Amino acid sequence: MVAHHDDDLLFLSPELLDNLAAGAVLRTVYFNASDYEDYPKYMKDREAGLRDAYAQTVGAKPGEWKSQPYDMGGVRATLWTLGDRVSILETRIPDGFMRTPLGAKRMWGLYADNTRIATRPGDAFPAQEFDRDGLAAFLRGVRDEFKPDRVNTLDPTSDLQGDPDPVGGFHQDHVAVARMVMYALEQDVPASPVIYHRDYTIQQEPPNLSTEQAARKKQAFTIYTEYDADAKRSKVYGPWLHKSYLANAAWRRDLVLPMPVPDRVAPIAGHPYLGPRYRIRNRGNGLELTVRPEADAPLTAAAAKGHEGTVFRLAGIRYGWGLLPVAVDRIVAIPGAATTADCVPRLAARALDPAQALRVHGDVAGGFGLLFAHSGMALTGARAPGGDVFQAPPGGGDAQKWDFVKV
Repeated sequence: MVAHHDDDLLFLSPELLDNLAAGAVLRTVYFNASDYEDYPKYMKDREAGLRDAYAQTVGAKPGEWKSQPYDMGGVRATLWTLGDRVSILETRIPDGFMRTPLGAKRMWGLYADNTRIATRPGDAFPAQEFDRDGLAAFLRGVRDEFKPDRVNTLDPTSDLQGDPDPVGGFHQDHVAVARMVMYALEQDVPASPVIYHRDYTIQQEPPNLSTEQAARKKQAFTIYTEYDADAKRSKVYGPWLHKSYLANAAWRRDLVLPMPVPDRVAPIAGHPYLGPRYRIRNRGNGLELTVRPEADAPLTAAAAKGHEGTVFRLAGIRYGWGLLPVAVDRIVAIPGAATTADCVPRLAARALDPAQALRVHGDVAGGFGLLFAHSGMALTGARAPGGDVFQAPPGGGDAQKWDFVKV
């Protein structure tokens, strides 16, 4: 389950190619349409290129693919089949680009805000609209119909790792797809076996594939690039053809992903989710984050409970979590993206800015650390009621541990 036509060849291979060559029954779900240039030609060319790469890998001809309508959970798709063991599903959600604009009706908005989005028309379905619940129902239905032994998708943490824009970067569609797969398929008991594969962040890792594995990966990707002129002339893809890394527990560490409240299992008490309202309490002094509603107001600490200035909601934003006071349409940020200690967060207008994003680490038992994405510094409790909270290097003990109290 991947965002774009080529994500599987680049990041889920050589496992994908091994599965195809070994005779596995395999289905790939592509969420996004490449509709950002020369629409619809570029989109259809990329789709055809993937079908050709798959066909040649299994010793078939591209003309042997057959298409038909597919409907699951109220969402329609195109189902392509190659014989009785290889298939592709396409939903053609519009591409969100590397930097999905704020408020755009794209994959990120569907995942993070339950925005209702419209697809491009498919080969076997008209344009349609659905929201997060609809797409989750579709994914669960596909899973139940296909009964996979294993689901492979992209890295749900690539925007939370290291520098805000790591070497190789990250794509918001990739992150949103991975988190939708996680949301839809990991709530069951037992959960579906989902394996997460790192994507652009492998740029900074050493090659780890054998000569034979890299050659097969390059061969399949070369077949695809005959249909994608941009990929054919680009030099950026070369290093990825020699690598494959999993987004495993060691990579994900104790990062807490911005995820919606689960709809099939009970939420974990004290765990942060997208949507609910929270008071955010410091373990070191028992004081709660609070802010006045005016623009540029500082983030302070208060002993009082329940008044409007101490209530926040959490947003899933580029680079991490956003803290939004319910009293005003603003977000908590470090002014000027300062990276020095003792800087006080203030309210700001929302933007695609790592100084507005917090990486959340930890768990309910040990408390949560909130680290600003741009600086790596931790949100640190005020020294007295009414005092300012501030950013400081991590390692400050309970003064940098926070609890989320659902309102």
